[in-house]
Amino acid sequence: MKTKHPLAIVIPAYKAAYLPEVLDSIAAQTCRGFQLYIGDDASGENIGEIVREYSNTLPARYRRFNRNVGGVSLVQHWKRCIAMSQEPWVWLFSDDDVMDPECVERFHLELKATDGRHDLYRFNTLSIDGRGRVLSENPPHPQNETGSDFLVSRLRGGRTSTAQELIFSRAAWDIRGGFPDFPLAWASDDAFIADLGARKPIRVIPGPKLKWRLSGRNISSDKSLSGAIQKLQACREFVEWAADFLKKHPPTDGPLTNGDLALLLEDWFFMQMLYRRQLVNFKSGIQIDRLAASSWHRPRGYGFLKTMKFNYTLAFDKVFSR
Repeated sequence: MKTKHPLAIVIPAYKAAYLPEVLDSIAAQTCRGFQLYIGDDASGENIGEIVREYSNTLPARYRRFNRNVGGVSLVQHWKRCIAMSQEPWVWLFSDDDVMDPECVERFHLELKATDGRHDLYRFNTLSIDGRGRVLSENPPHPQNETGSDFLVSRLRGGRTSTAQELIFSRAAWDIRGGFPDFPLAWASDDAFIADLGARKPIRVIPGPKLKWRLSGRNISSDKSLSGAIQKLQACREFVEWAADFLKKHPPTDGPLTNGDLALLLEDWFFMQMLYRRQLVNFKSGIQIDRLAASSWHRPRGYGFLKTMKFNYTLAFDKVFSR
């Protein structure tokens, strides 16, 4: 099948609550140089009915999958949705975020201005709540950035990032094998950005922004116990991945010492735990201790004791913040 436009906007859909807002923002694009694909992950909500309402306003191809895959591996659902398309550039969007009207137009202009020399283009972002109210303007990305520089900045907590802000080359996606499959796809986008940025600099699309929704209903907002356990596992896998990556791809200001790298990864890991605000059980404490020994070169017992200290601090804070 020959493609009419170079850009595929791909939505792995499961929840219907904000999908009309998403599709409205796509229908409002000042440039129609895209093909829209929507993959329904065997949702129990009315995804197909909503999409049909836009049949006269959007160039959309909809497919309902018979088996829910996102509940087991969100990355695998992304992968099969991307496989619905064949355009050379892919914008993996979501069923609850919103794009500014000039996003597609500015992507095409930036692609032409740079002669497509980058594997990865991205938008700057705003965070919005469930009602669409702006919560914050997130720190802007540099115009050009290596993958290792991005990763170090991300680990230091100086930047937000989302899969939805990215437009990537299909050829580069194929070469790198897609997103690393961490549980809940937690930090999978960070690893993917860094990996593609190791080949060619990451390029910012100036001007319009992605509005990233923190609704309390998505994975980023999920504070459930089951979600916390999966995110903890994802964090462990990501820390091990990042340690290996940064040894192979040092940042532009020079290689990190083993001590600096260990401290950077340790601080990021416990910062993620603080963000979750969930107490860590005994079994997870043992697993964190193993991670501390293997990835941070800490003596056995260090990670477990730090985890118990974290639990005490968090419990104390919860009691006295009531």
